[in-house]
Amino acid sequence: MGIRKTDRRRNVPADRPSSAEQALGEVRRRLLAADAAESAGDGVLARRLRDEALRLTSLSRTPDAATTSSVTSGMPSAEKPATALQAFVDRGHRLAKRPTLRRADVAKLFGDRDEGKRVMALAIIQKRPELGSFEILVEAVGGTRGAVEHGEGLSAALAAVDAGILRAEEVDALKREIRGVLEAGHLGGSAGGAIAKRILDSEPR
Repeated sequence: MGIRKTDRRRNVPADRPSSAEQALGEVRRRLLAADAAESAGDGVLARRLRDEALRLTSLSRTPDAATTSSVTSGMPSAEKPATALQAFVDRGHRLAKRPTLRRADVAKLFGDRDEGKRVMALAIIQKRPELGSFEILVEAVGGTRGAVEHGEGLSAALAAVDAGILRAEEVDALKREIRGVLEAGHLGGSAGGAIAKRILDSEPR
């Protein structure tokens, strides 16, 4: 009788979610819970849950070296922060459906020091360009902050241009800002570059 061989592959544990993926899941759960709490009239709980989500986002953007190596291996650098910030883009799109939302609310979000809140503001503008402002868009497309925020800013600017809510001189100023970013090589070959080209090719309304 031959010796029975053991298939060692059966002993290999199934892939487990990385710490970054787990953190992103927690961010989404807290944001959804915050929405539910706000709908139920518990504003205090909603604010606490959103604050917790923001803290988790900050942690997921600064993992330890070992985690960074395993999670981001083979991933383009521009995609790394997108994983952590996508929950705030999604929340901004949901908030845009609220008819009571005002321009002042969006301006306050964008003026915050937290990147997640600024990205949320830009996501709102993408869905409702009338809630943005020329000043926000110029700052967002300037490329002086993170890659994710810059990309969301370009998308917000395109939405405003397509909606025809900007004056001709404001569109020209946006285009000058975008040309400067392109000439600096900050958008070469990226998805943001394609959006920038659409803005530059737009015709006055």
